[in-house]
Amino acid sequence: MEHAPLRDSAGETAAVRAALDAGKLTVPDPKSGFQHAIYATCPHDGTHVSARRIVREAHGAITQVTAKCPQCGAEFTATPDELHLR
Repeated sequence: MEHAPLRDSAGETAAVRAALDAGKLTVPDPKSGFQHAIYATCPHDGTHVSARRIVREAHGAITQVTAKCPQCGAEFTATPDELHLR
């Protein structure tokens, strides 16, 4: 069964920001409960990449997401606007 992420751009960005503020790397689908993982897209080859490292502030919110592309080996930091939901 395929789970469609929250795909409208504004809704997806808001959901990603809320998850990061809560210190999470997943967003639950309200209907099915499926956990949509946050991912970045490699700026060099377009590969979908999971978080490799995160930085948290004192209260647990995630303030930085770093990813490393398994295809090209590039390590990059993604802003909340560059993060998406699977």
